[in-house]
Amino acid sequence: MDASTERRQAGALVRALSRSSLDHVELLADAIVERVWSDVYVPLGPVRKDDLWRSCHDNLSSMLGFLNDAPAPDPGRLGTARATGVRRARQRCPLEWVQHAWQVGGQVMWEDFTNQTGALDPDELRQLVRGAGDVWQVVGEFTAEMAAAYHAVEQKLAGTPDPRVPELMDALLDGRGAEVATEVTRVLGLPSPGRYVVIVTEDDRRTVLRPLTRTLGLHGIPAEWRHRGGLAVGIAAVGGDEPRALADLLRPVLSGRTGLSPAVGELAGLPLAHRMAELAMHTIAPGASGVITLDDSLPNALLINSPELAQRLVDVTFGRLLTLPAAERDEMLDTAAAWISSAGSSVQAARVLYCHRNTVLNRLHRIHTLTGFDLTDTAAWSQVMLALSALRYQDSRTRA
Repeated sequence: MDASTERRQAGALVRALSRSSLDHVELLADAIVERVWSDVYVPLGPVRKDDLWRSCHDNLSSMLGFLNDAPAPDPGRLGTARATGVRRARQRCPLEWVQHAWQVGGQVMWEDFTNQTGALDPDELRQLVRGAGDVWQVVGEFTAEMAAAYHAVEQKLAGTPDPRVPELMDALLDGRGAEVATEVTRVLGLPSPGRYVVIVTEDDRRTVLRPLTRTLGLHGIPAEWRHRGGLAVGIAAVGGDEPRALADLLRPVLSGRTGLSPAVGELAGLPLAHRMAELAMHTIAPGASGVITLDDSLPNALLINSPELAQRLVDVTFGRLLTLPAAERDEMLDTAAAWISSAGSSVQAARVLYCHRNTVLNRLHRIHTLTGFDLTDTAAWSQVMLALSALRYQDSRTRA
């Protein structure tokens, strides 16, 4: 039998054994945890037992799947190794402990292979020995990927940023995510695949962003930052959380205007998320401060994104009302806003404006005369409120 035939037979046997082992991978994970728990990992240590078991299960499943049908390294499967390295580094678990668990995992997998071979055909053992190099090469690749991710996060936590971070962040924000997908977890500490929110803020102080990154990490939200065009741009992996929850964490820390994008489920969506986050930031008036998500500022974002349309909306909606003296103009606009916010209640609007309800009704008649809009008709409300938002944003920019 020639060497190429022997390699094909060995490969076919390893694939068959991997498929068989996947059927009872939970038991193999149990065996790994039993060997390393209390030996290296301890009950009061940084890693909980259920976390250890999940890591053993996921990585063993990935390696067996790799041996089963993947002829080359697969970023999705290697992603489990990278995620383990990132998590253990953040938990301050010694790398030696993690590497020991991986070594034991390789031994358990190999023992399971040997237990399944040779019972009916003694030649299978010889074939398995021929395939041993492939098995242990995969274990080594996964271990190396885990260690690389661990070192990157360890370096980041020590305050020594990886010099590749700016280049990788630019690639993600400029739409070249596919080129750097394998580096996203290893260098940036972001899971891939994942759910991401882009943050754009005027507060670009490193003394704020570094502690903020650590705080987000404690809440299970990995994040990385890049300074671009006088702004700080962050990418945060939010998991199942919504942008509003992230905004609540940012609000007590950041000063200046800050906008958050909707969550996107792939790296290719980050350039659009970047534009949406910056648009959300600009819905906050210049000179003011605050943290806002795009979903909480959609009407204003729509108008800001089309300034010509916004100006036309203001002109068509308010017409001659805008030519009144400033004090009278503002009085009419405030009345329109109070009337709509009060759902058409003259009594409630009067309370807000500190005047008599008849005064409210008289002003509504004047607004109708000047603009042509009858605010007792609810069909006009949406256009008037949008026009008010556009006008107030214009006024705030003029004052700034």
